[in-house]
Amino acid sequence: MSGWWRRRAAERAAQADGTGGGPAPSGPSGEGPDEVPLAAEGLREPRWQPPGATITVTEVTEGRPEQEIVRVRVEPEEAAAWRANAAIERLGADHPETLTVLREYARVLAHTPAGTDRAVELYEYVAGTQRAVLGARHEETLRTRAELAGLFHHLGRVQQAESLWQANFRARAETLGRDHPDTLHSADGLAAALESLRRSAEAEPLLRDTLDRRSRLLGPDHPEVLSATNRHAAALINCGRHREAERSLRSLVPTLEQRYGRDHERTVAARGNLAAVLVRLDRHAEAEPQLRAVAASWEALTGPNGENTLSARNNLAAVLHGMERYQEAVPLLRDILARRTALHGDGHPITVSSRENLANVLIDAGLLAEAAGLLTRCAADYSRIHGPGHPRVQVVREQLDWLREHLP
Repeated sequence: MSGWWRRRAAERAAQADGTGGGPAPSGPSGEGPDEVPLAAEGLREPRWQPPGATITVTEVTEGRPEQEIVRVRVEPEEAAAWRANAAIERLGADHPETLTVLREYARVLAHTPAGTDRAVELYEYVAGTQRAVLGARHEETLRTRAELAGLFHHLGRVQQAESLWQANFRARAETLGRDHPDTLHSADGLAAALESLRRSAEAEPLLRDTLDRRSRLLGPDHPEVLSATNRHAAALINCGRHREAERSLRSLVPTLEQRYGRDHERTVAARGNLAAVLVRLDRHAEAEPQLRAVAASWEALTGPNGENTLSARNNLAAVLHGMERYQEAVPLLRDILARRTALHGDGHPITVSSRENLANVLIDAGLLAEAAGLLTRCAADYSRIHGPGHPRVQVVREQLDWLREHLP
């Protein structure tokens, strides 16, 4: 629990035994800034790149070989639009093959910064038309709805994503069977949405089940099983089952290092989750060097704005917070918040969580007025994202009540 909460508990105890209501000295923060550990390869096709096209102009002269004059690269969005228009002209807008091409166009738009709104509209059109033409439980309809659910999650529309994944998971389980790869993929997507909604107690048994099924079907050392083990360990951390998570990760990390090397993304993800366990167990001296190394590895792999990089740096800030090194933790969290705001927008759930993390450390650093301003925004955003009665909203409101009592 954070320092502000310890002070609040001490004040309540003091009031109860009549010794007065002055604030107790703040000790180490325990968990520090909250962060959902990010496991490797939560869903399939993590590195899909939109295909482009090339236009080649040639000269054909009688009696001579064909000669290339110029070659022009066409951007992925424009190439996908051409393919979609050609399919509509050739087959019609409602033909199953056209709908597949339109889904590919939507996927390209989803990977274009300015194209996500159009991608959602196109996905919804394709899914609705496939439902009418092919049926609600046809393989292609379910694939389109799964991609739309993933896009919703990426855009921060997590409740919509969770609803879509729930329906998609049930439909695939009933039509394809619980062990089918597509069903397991839907289970992964649903679990990720539940984690983002702070419903880890629901996500953990789902991830345990998919891990058991993959282990039985593929063997304990299969890459998908190793990734599923890491995802399940992350869920255990979020459920507070830290000793179980540590045991799992202590076994997993050496296996990954031996198979892939120390700096492979799967290995680094597991090392990061192991470091996160150490943070939660207040073993900060062990966690700090690991997290610095993990953050450096992720930055080399995905760049300074990669989500895994930011998550590792956030957990490093939690260590610094726990060691009362607030002057180091605060600028780190300011930078994370700025980057996530630029990447995802001001009201995205992960941006809001980063704002709350910064506020928690500002409280312990004595910057109460700034913390109160940040938490006021968090309370409004969490009410919008989760609903006004959500536990996350109540925690922030209790923090604000405490701050109002102690602001000068």
